[in-house]
Amino acid sequence: MRSARTSQSQRSGYALLLMLLLIVVLCSLIWMDPMALMGGKGKGMPWNDESKIVLPGREVPRPGPQQPAISDNLCFGAKIEEDANGSGGLELFIMTDGRIKGVWGGTYKPKPEIMWEVVSAKFEGNIVPSKIYSDESGKDPTKLYFIGAGKILIMETNSKTNEVRTGNVKLYVTGWLDSQYKAVGKATITSDKKKYVEYAWQSKGEKTMFVPEFKKGPLGL
Repeated sequence: MRSARTSQSQRSGYALLLMLLLIVVLCSLIWMDPMALMGGKGKGMPWNDESKIVLPGREVPRPGPQQPAISDNLCFGAKIEEDANGSGGLELFIMTDGRIKGVWGGTYKPKPEIMWEVVSAKFEGNIVPSKIYSDESGKDPTKLYFIGAGKILIMETNSKTNEVRTGNVKLYVTGWLDSQYKAVGKATITSDKKKYVEYAWQSKGEKTMFVPEFKKGPLGL
């Protein structure tokens, strides 16, 4: 017959083993995906809405009755600044068919010794009337969501090593349009959908007759 002390010791051993297993699982999750413990693999990130980009030849859903109507082509010009460490500009167009397209350029300093120059950045996408805006105050069905995706070419200069290199990363431009045609959004760049940098922007849309023609983007849009 086992003693009470032996049983207690075994239970303590099992508890310690369970704790070690939990630590191993948590560490594995963090190693495989650093965002795994931050709301389900990047919940709320723009690439989760990439499937909502409508492919060529298909019709973009029209805005709902409470959402701003797109009866004219709209142009949005916005500054994208990074405190005193860089600045740039974004130009975005929302067309009457619900498609969006735009360009982004500028220089930024993600680190004191690193300078980024956005050499080329184009994106395309569309409005998404089915996505409803919500925040701590509740839902607002009057705002209209849009998303665009593309590739961005960055030239990186390291002032310490004098090294210059270029790289292609993914660009997402998202935002919400209100009834006054004011847009508030983000430009997000990422190489692996885990590490990312995002910049906030805002602008008021102006009617325009001119919409630039861009080459085919990475999604074939």
